[in-house]
Amino acid sequence: MDNEAAGGGTAPTGTRTLILLLALTLVSTLPGQAQEPSLWLVLVRATHYVEQLHAQLSGVVMEERYEQRATQSAVFQRRGNDAVQRVTLRSDYLLVQPEGTRRHFGFRDVFEANGSRVRDRDDRLAELFLDTGASLDDRVRGILAESARYNVGDVRRTTNTPTFALLFLRESYKRRFAFERVADGPPGLGVDLPESAGVWVVAYRETAPTTVVRGGDRENVPARGRFWIEAGSGRVLASELVLDGNDVESLVAVRYGMPAELEHPAPVEMRERYHNLESGSEVEGVATYSRFRRFRVVVDESEPFRN
Repeated sequence: MDNEAAGGGTAPTGTRTLILLLALTLVSTLPGQAQEPSLWLVLVRATHYVEQLHAQLSGVVMEERYEQRATQSAVFQRRGNDAVQRVTLRSDYLLVQPEGTRRHFGFRDVFEANGSRVRDRDDRLAELFLDTGASLDDRVRGILAESARYNVGDVRRTTNTPTFALLFLRESYKRRFAFERVADGPPGLGVDLPESAGVWVVAYRETAPTTVVRGGDRENVPARGRFWIEAGSGRVLASELVLDGNDVESLVAVRYGMPAELEHPAPVEMRERYHNLESGSEVEGVATYSRFRRFRVVVDESEPFRN
């Protein structure tokens, strides 16, 4: 008969260990003694935050002022191009979710280039969004192509949208990546990090055999980068996207803030840099976002609905 059953004496060593562990558990959960969350929990919070943010931003239009500068290589100049190309674009930027897709795409509706109004804007938009005969793939390609239509330089790119990297935190994409907490510093390209307590720097790298971004000859281009995340809320303060392709290296850094016009965060600044490994050309860009406003679709009921 053991001492515990007899109702007296000293508890066995195994029992004392169990009591000690229980005591430590209780102490660690007392107010003011909360343990730091796990990486898994921080990512769960970030996923929930991004899912909500995509839904919130899908009803918002923001004005983008986007300055690009391309420094051309000697080879590119011999084709009749200037040594330096510059463009300043003014656009309406919004998230769109084409019918039949489960993800959002950033869409840049350029209405002014270097101070001149874009003449065929209305025709292009009507063709893009009202052509019900176009296939889903064609419509997605059209959105991406229109968003990149006025890019300068010899670097073909469709990832230069401020909300692109957030896609990797969504539940349907997160399993394609490996994540780890790192002790790195602020985002690259001079992007300032907003002041906030409890910010984690979380690095990510794409591990899926088929990548989200594909190169010019359809080769896989694994994405990597970092997120700056409030551990307690999952809010993403900044993102960084790095792509190392066979012919192009790129870095895109984005800062998110709280515009006065909205009750939720939105991108406020994007900085980018591209290097064409084949030609030696480089492209840099800075975009800022303002005039946030909500939009709604107005249906004209004067004519019968036609599918």
